[in-house]
Amino acid sequence: MKIINIVVGIATALILGSLIILGIRAFHPEPPQLDYSMYSKPIPYVEMSCAKGDTDCAAKRDKYIKDQEVQQEIMNQKQKEWDQAMKVYNRDVFIIANIIGILVFIGGFLVVFKTDVASHGVPIGMMLAGLWGIIYGYARGWGSTNDQLKFFVGLVIAVLIIGGSMWLMERYRRSHS
Repeated sequence: MKIINIVVGIATALILGSLIILGIRAFHPEPPQLDYSMYSKPIPYVEMSCAKGDTDCAAKRDKYIKDQEVQQEIMNQKQKEWDQAMKVYNRDVFIIANIIGILVFIGGFLVVFKTDVASHGVPIGMMLAGLWGIIYGYARGWGSTNDQLKFFVGLVIAVLIIGGSMWLMERYRRSHS
């Protein structure tokens, strides 16, 4: 019976954890990747070395270089805009994934509380899925979230995990005494 609990717990963690990530992607999609071909037009290549005194060649070369610089500026600007949009998105994912992860983790504790035996696979799998969501949120939003928010969320998680673990250990001790 314990093997079944382990398998069910792992399956619950994988399925519920994947659903957390899939749900975030489904209802809050990330900004689309940049398509640089939209912002650049083909520039016909010109010879970069011109004969001395060939002003027509030098003018074509200078125009070619200027056109490339303009295209590069446009692409750099679009890249900055996309980077900013991704920063906001990653911060949002941090917040959403941590809220959902904490709620799922608490839900796992509540299911353990409602059942008589703490070794059932489903509530343990739910807690693991909640942790998975939290870890995903931190991994995705680490560079986009300020340290105060990361600290606050981490503090809530630490209290939940440590307090919940102590509660589970006490409950286990009481049931086995």
